[in-house]
Amino acid sequence: MKNKAKFFRKITLVFMTAIFSVSCVGTDLFRDDLPDTGSKADTVFPEANFDYTADQDDFRVINFTDLSTEANTYTWDFGGGATSTDRDPTHTFAGEGTFPVTLVASDANGETSSITLDVVVVDELVAAFQCPDFLCDPRTPWGGGRGTSTYSASSSPTPPEGNGAAKISSSSQFLDQTIRVVAGAQYRITFWYVSKTTGSSAGQLLIEDGDTGVDFLSEDVPLTSQSTAYVEYSVSFATGDDTENMRFNIEYDGTECRYSKISIERLD
Repeated sequence: MKNKAKFFRKITLVFMTAIFSVSCVGTDLFRDDLPDTGSKADTVFPEANFDYTADQDDFRVINFTDLSTEANTYTWDFGGGATSTDRDPTHTFAGEGTFPVTLVASDANGETSSITLDVVVVDELVAAFQCPDFLCDPRTPWGGGRGTSTYSASSSPTPPEGNGAAKISSSSQFLDQTIRVVAGAQYRITFWYVSKTTGSSAGQLLIEDGDTGVDFLSEDVPLTSQSTAYVEYSVSFATGDDTENMRFNIEYDGTECRYSKISIERLD
């Protein structure tokens, strides 16, 4: 009987050891410690960034635009307990003032990046383009009353700061938007673009009074010296004494071009 008992314990010990060895490999216990064959460490981390514009009908309403890179989760803190997890949220502040707003951007691996910017809320008309990143769907803001703009979306070359891009490559494609502005004011419009290197120009640019059609600026956008990276381009102009609306228009001029990240700021 003693021999049988010893033999039974020995078999049990061996059997348990075999089960333990198999179960360690088959569970999630070491999933994060043992990389897959050929896998690489995550070396590209999120970088939080954002911009904002005031609503043209209510200065207290601020529209936020995420400009983060390598992120897919967003946590906003507007102060006073107000938060949002939308990528591009809208928040209504109590009134004029400077308010610190924090964005925490995260990726799928749990890596995070945080940025805090002072948002200045003032009771005055702040000119702003709709769909400044060209990622809107539908593209009605750039249709200029002609319906939905027919520009093509483009991701190559890579647009700046996580923005989209509008590719204009035929006479049926254009950018056309009218926005409210202050009369008798100086403005600067800045956008990024990249074009093919052959042709006459990257596009025909027109800035005019949106009601009377009086030109503020009309010029050809010069070709870029290379077609692999975006460059920044700015133009300045003055509105008329009675101007209420400004029209911004770019038409195709025979050369394929991509436009991205447009903004307008008052200079005076």
